[in-house]
Amino acid sequence: MVPRAEVTGRIAALQAHLAAAGLDGALLHGVTNLYYFSGTAQQAHLWVPAAGRPALLVRRVLERARAESALDVIEPVTSLRQLPAFIGDGARRIGMELDILPVTLFGHYQRALPGVEVTDIGPTTRLIRSVKSAWEIARIRASAAVADQTFQVVRGALREGMTELELSALAEHAERINGNQAMLRWRAATGFECPRLHLLAGESLLAASFTDTPFGGEGLTPAAPYGASRRVIKKGMPVCLDVPTVVDGYIHDQTRTLSLGPLDAQLTSAYDACLAIQAMIRAEARPGVTGEQLWNRSVQIAAAAGLEEHFMGSGANRVRFVGHGVGLELDELPVLAPRQTQALAAGNVIAVEPKFFFPGQGAVGLENTYVITETGAETLTVSSEELVVIEA
Repeated sequence: MVPRAEVTGRIAALQAHLAAAGLDGALLHGVTNLYYFSGTAQQAHLWVPAAGRPALLVRRVLERARAESALDVIEPVTSLRQLPAFIGDGARRIGMELDILPVTLFGHYQRALPGVEVTDIGPTTRLIRSVKSAWEIARIRASAAVADQTFQVVRGALREGMTELELSALAEHAERINGNQAMLRWRAATGFECPRLHLLAGESLLAASFTDTPFGGEGLTPAAPYGASRRVIKKGMPVCLDVPTVVDGYIHDQTRTLSLGPLDAQLTSAYDACLAIQAMIRAEARPGVTGEQLWNRSVQIAAAAGLEEHFMGSGANRVRFVGHGVGLELDELPVLAPRQTQALAAGNVIAVEPKFFFPGQGAVGLENTYVITETGAETLTVSSEELVVIEA
């Protein structure tokens, strides 16, 4: 359960933003914000006035919402026509999550709340969620432990002749049996589907797909063009395990590279550059530094190693970031990328994922998750950073 003190503090932070923006309240509907601000993910609306007690307005399931949430006001509301009774006549300007609200549904809210001006509160809630409490960081530490258990299973099971799919299935079993929840949340208005982990080998690592991520994978079918395929793993192939792990809703993100026998010297040199970028992050990421500065430093390290053209993708499919926030969603703030000028703050949790891509061979990568403290970046990832070379 999310402790009452957590919920109270989060509501207070949102109310401070509402007052500063001149808003009378916020009406939240997205599952991530519902869970964050109320402690339950049951289907509902959360009305947070700029001052006063919030109300959780539950469509279903009321009994579970009351058992799970620490809020005092939890009432059944099964129709949008019931919302005005809780919002009140005095609310003329409110915030809603317009970044994930379909246009058709927004029209229904307009009809249910005539005369109410709506502005986008989505960016504000993301900013609030980007600073994690000690309780949240403890959840991410638990996720890191499960990620390491998954990695150790893959490390012990990798054999020549296995397919990506076979090894991926072993990894998925390990993460689920050790507590990784089935759902991985992204910030998206439409249905967003992807596997919970990537287990890719050789040229599958070069197969970009529809997501704005370094790895895509060939997948099993054009209906799901992402993730593990039936490619056979052979000696000398790089094998990457990219595993976002979720415990109690909170995500830890990690990538590790393995091979059967030694890798090509160029790939090994690229992995050394991954290690150098991670070392730079540990040394330089701290409050006041921007995501753009850390991106630029990462590019400098890649360029110094003669690897800039291989950094974070291949050809037109390169991505323009080297790290991102994680928490209840995989794509949280802050982002380590060009034009990201917002300063890091203590409590930010970032996944840093330098990866290098080589046509005809594959890719190598190393991803760790860090929490930003007043004195620097503390590593939450527990798995060894070594390039794992298994004697074939």
